[in-house]
Amino acid sequence: MNRSTQVQPRFAPAIALLLLSGCAQGTLAVSPSTILNSVILAGSVIGAHGSTSSGSTSSSASRARNIPNSPRATATASRVLGTADQYVGVKYTWGGNTPQSGFDCSGFTKWVFGKQGIQLPRTSREQARAGQGVPLDFGAMLPGDIILFAEPGEAISHVAIYVGSGEIIHSSSGYHGVTYTDLNTHAGDWYVQNMVVVRRLTSNGRSLVQSLSFLTIPGLPFDPPDRAPVPR
Repeated sequence: MNRSTQVQPRFAPAIALLLLSGCAQGTLAVSPSTILNSVILAGSVIGAHGSTSSGSTSSSASRARNIPNSPRATATASRVLGTADQYVGVKYTWGGNTPQSGFDCSGFTKWVFGKQGIQLPRTSREQARAGQGVPLDFGAMLPGDIILFAEPGEAISHVAIYVGSGEIIHSSSGYHGVTYTDLNTHAGDWYVQNMVVVRRLTSNGRSLVQSLSFLTIPGLPFDPPDRAPVPR
């Protein structure tokens, strides 16, 4: 499988470093409420730089993106993306985490990476702390990374797998199931404006994910349906 098409938002490196520091292993002694509040704050800061007051960009802004082409996927990432591709068209189900039940966004990523022996926690907020932080820069992202999204003032609520060159695969409530979205197009506006965390889960074929006991935050509800508008 080779699905590639790509984009580049302009986020200050200092903001990216501030955000990712909240997802590092050093947060082991930090309470879940502090972690979630940090995510909400980060979403507000990123939103101030990446969105308009109406919450959407113009089509001219979409056309102005120039996401660089990604390098070839590693063997592990290729297997992850091949697995993800098998489930295109599986229905969206809130709380779903199997092909039979349908997937919500984090149920999909958990299932796909689990098929490759990479165990993720259940929700997008927990997955935002898994693996290794990557700058919010499309030039730094690699196929197989996960991208997490939060609207300004809100906690992280959506997660997708980066295919490369500006394309993601995810289970979207707006599209009623697993689909590809090209971030170079108008359909990608919401995602580009609201991306707040990028995480790398593998390197040299080895999992970078910490233990689930460290990543799990007890009592979190399932991810809400994403609020990305579906282009008419």
